[in-house]
Amino acid sequence: MGILDLFGGSREKREAKRIRDLTKRSQEKYGDPALRSRALEGLRDIGTPEAISALLQRFTARTEPGITDTEEKEYTLEILQSFGEKAVEPVVAFLEQSESGVSWGVRCLQGLVDEPTLIASICGILDKLAVQYTRDPDKKVTLLKLLADHRNERIAPTAAQFLDDPSDDVRMAALSTIVSQGGADHAGAIVDCLLSAEAPRVRSACAQALADLGAPLGERLEEVKSALPEGFRVDGAVVRAS
Repeated sequence: MGILDLFGGSREKREAKRIRDLTKRSQEKYGDPALRSRALEGLRDIGTPEAISALLQRFTARTEPGITDTEEKEYTLEILQSFGEKAVEPVVAFLEQSESGVSWGVRCLQGLVDEPTLIASICGILDKLAVQYTRDPDKKVTLLKLLADHRNERIAPTAAQFLDDPSDDVRMAALSTIVSQGGADHAGAIVDCLLSAEAPRVRSACAQALADLGAPLGERLEEVKSALPEGFRVDGAVVRAS
């Protein structure tokens, strides 16, 4: 046994334990808000990538009362953004791995990187989600809606991957994002979504997307015509019924 073991282990082990303790304290649901804030500041002062990742975990917990919880998350956001470029990699990893707190993670990333990097990062995360099972669709919906607010040639192909998602909410978010990009090249995938969708709201959203894009239907015209919901008709492309 080395002398360091007699005094609580190596510096790395002591730091890792301190990060764990501060992380737990910062998320205590009914804890003293002042103690939670000091725990966040303790993680800030450590400032390692591991401590930054621990700060991000504050976004996944809800404490009481709710108004204090929001204030603390805003404070956490402020701390994270003060790290600048150093925080980018942990934030992207958080968005890849976490099922909750995603909207806060997105806000954090938006304040750390320029628009092209933001789009590339979000598209990269969605590309991975497209081939993974996720229990909660909210993460996909949040990220797809974020992309709809930007313009980039990568966005529509990324969104199109989710037109066969098991979640109706995800499908509809994907449709809106494709339309926001003028993604008429993906009309075939939208037609597939229209034909396979069971929910009336998804079928209506598909028809509206085809109408908004004005995409020629070509040889699929008859398929689409037979599947259109009420309120739409075919005239070379899908249009709103007058």
